[in-house]
Amino acid sequence: MSRPQTQVPDEPFRWADQLPAPLWDDVRARPAEQAAEAVGAALSQGVFQIPMLGRTYRADPGARRIWLQDRPDHRVSYQSGVVLLSALARSMGVPPSGRMVTPQELQGGTLFFTGAHSLAVKPLAQRFGDDPQGLIAAAAAMGGETISGADCAVRLPGLPRLPLYVLLWQADEEFRARAVIGIDDRALFHLDLAGIFALTNVMVARLIH
Repeated sequence: MSRPQTQVPDEPFRWADQLPAPLWDDVRARPAEQAAEAVGAALSQGVFQIPMLGRTYRADPGARRIWLQDRPDHRVSYQSGVVLLSALARSMGVPPSGRMVTPQELQGGTLFFTGAHSLAVKPLAQRFGDDPQGLIAAAAAMGGETISGADCAVRLPGLPRLPLYVLLWQADEEFRARAVIGIDDRALFHLDLAGIFALTNVMVARLIH
């Protein structure tokens, strides 16, 4: 006799439909037109359209729902949701300076980006250390572009006013392959450190997969 199958509950903090209510409340507490202007998003009938890493997301604070514009049935990740709602709630609309820093160089970043919050640079080095053209192709598919720097460097459209960077050094006789994640030095005008951590994780996952 076969055993009945039990349904395994969703892993917490994996999907955008598991975002806590306070994140939505912070967005709803702000005038929608102000939030859209600050982030660089479009607004139609209370629904935001937000470009992030080459994709356009829609966020409906009234329905507390986030989805991909061209794939409405695709389940959006929790970290993507954190980035989108955090930006809508706190972005000050400051344009990028064009000056790259590492997230650790941001105020409070040295202490924050350690341990469980360490940036995912090792997976980037492992995936692209012997394949810099693969990094260039993956970045281009997300709307990114090649820039000067390192052995290979790309700039990606994290959010409309917040570019991200990846710098890659290939392995040689002395050193293993190494990657560095960069961000515009005005990042804290748009996201807090937790939001920046989530955005870099989304970027790495997209580049690798």
